[in-house]
Amino acid sequence: KLFHHAAVVLINCTASGTETLKNLVLPGIGRFHIIDDKLVKPSRSNEFSNFFVYDHDEIQPKSQKSRAEIATLHLQELNPDVKGSYTSVDSLATTDFSSLFTTIQKQLESDTQIIVVAADLPPPILKTIAGVTWGGGRERASSPSIPLVIVKSFGLIGSVRVQVPYHPIVESKRTSKPDLRLTLSKHEFPELHQFVGEFNLDELSNEAHGHVPFVIILIKALDKWRKSENIGNEALPKTFKEKSKFKEIIKSMARDHNNELNFQEAEQNDYLAYSIKEMSSEVQDLLSNIGDIFQNDKSCLEISTFDVLLLALKRFIETNGGEPPFDGGIPDMTSATQPYIRLQEIYKSRAEMDRMKIKGLVEDIVNEYSSKGLVIPSISNEYISTFCKNIHNLQLLQTRSFTEEFNFSYSSLEQKEEILGDIAAATYDPYEVPEHTPLLWFIALRACEAFYDEYGQYPGKKVTESDVSSVHDHIIKILQQFDLINNDLIQSTILSNDNDKSFARELVRYNNAEVHTVASIVGGIASQEAVKLVTKQYVPISGTYIYNGIAGVADVYTF
Repeated sequence: KLFHHAAVVLINCTASGTETLKNLVLPGIGRFHIIDDKLVKPSRSNEFSNFFVYDHDEIQPKSQKSRAEIATLHLQELNPDVKGSYTSVDSLATTDFSSLFTTIQKQLESDTQIIVVAADLPPPILKTIAGVTWGGGRERASSPSIPLVIVKSFGLIGSVRVQVPYHPIVESKRTSKPDLRLTLSKHEFPELHQFVGEFNLDELSNEAHGHVPFVIILIKALDKWRKSENIGNEALPKTFKEKSKFKEIIKSMARDHNNELNFQEAEQNDYLAYSIKEMSSEVQDLLSNIGDIFQNDKSCLEISTFDVLLLALKRFIETNGGEPPFDGGIPDMTSATQPYIRLQEIYKSRAEMDRMKIKGLVEDIVNEYSSKGLVIPSISNEYISTFCKNIHNLQLLQTRSFTEEFNFSYSSLEQKEEILGDIAAATYDPYEVPEHTPLLWFIALRACEAFYDEYGQYPGKKVTESDVSSVHDHIIKILQQFDLINNDLIQSTILSNDNDKSFARELVRYNNAEVHTVASIVGGIASQEAVKLVTKQYVPISGTYIYNGIAGVADVYTF
């Protein structure tokens, strides 16, 4: 639903840009808009660099046309249900993107999610767009931010980067162990224990015995273990010896262990009977920091639905004995139909009770803070339900801005040390052929961007030794910024005397050429990240994806 109601704005209609759009148009994104400043004479020769810029009829000579218009026409042919539009500008370098984005937003419905894709843009233009889309940044004040996906195809090297100051993820789709709460006592989870009490395993037929859900087996085994140890009704196995004995009790309860899959499942999942599912460190950090957001004295701070639900979750845990809401799900297991359905009903009923408590807490928060002047968004029952089902998988993505990265600026010394430490750690595990390591090619690509920032054009317009030397000098400056000059991998590759500036020479040779096969790969990655951002499902890359088309390898780094 979110995807089909979203709009993507492509800036610069290059091959990687149109490939990104292609992968969004085919599955049916709501609409797309292209902003471009190029005029081209469509011909079949254009297909070598961009498959979407050609003319159907070449019998008669054609005058120059807007590249954005041609690409829009051909992209719409892929999916007529997707609305496409374009804006041709005189120059991307002088375009007022802030006003242009505002105009585009006014043409859309108020709840339409917009995402911007910046393709193959030189640093000066990209920094402008990155600044506009960054908005109020992490403070979420003043102008709102717009998710930005930066995609680049430079010869045989490609890159994809996401810029988003605040992107909450409820459905991260991470796999985790079931949250069955088998450690809860009869007083804390009476519905489950009452259901378990209805089973007398000794009186069941062999067929029924082999189809008892493992949840029931584990609780029965836990009772047997407590009696054998002569300890309290709420005690749990803690030591290795106790856990081993508990597992042996499970085995002893089976009539034919080799053929009773339910008892094998109970043995495999024995840890669920004595281990408590802890909240992830990411969720704990979110809960510990959420109070600061609501205590912030900035009246212009934008409070999100995610913030409200986090505060509600924090209050729920504090008033519920430290237990989070039930998610209502149970895993697949060997079971007869009726017992399994009963288990589902028990967990869904408990989850619904917890959801209603969360809803009540949300209403209290809205009333409390609305009276203090904060603008609190409305939250649907569907979103509350989705939130409760995914409390163990909550994440918040906050990337660095492109401008911070490009200028080698850091918010703190701690952040700088962390980033430089991660970059250095990446050099300790190079690829089988060290020269293929994507990090090395990003540094060379970054040097070409610095070359453009200095000279106003990319190196290689005329392949000269001067350009090679200049790019190599920029490589050295970047290595100094990353504190990698004396790094073993760097010394044996980029700075090796045997390489004769081969990294710089290779990038200069490309002269920012578009290779459509490389563009299709990075376009596929960029569109995948765009879908994650729009749907708020799965976790987008938090760093920069680097594709080395020379060797066909890739990796992600945070700079």
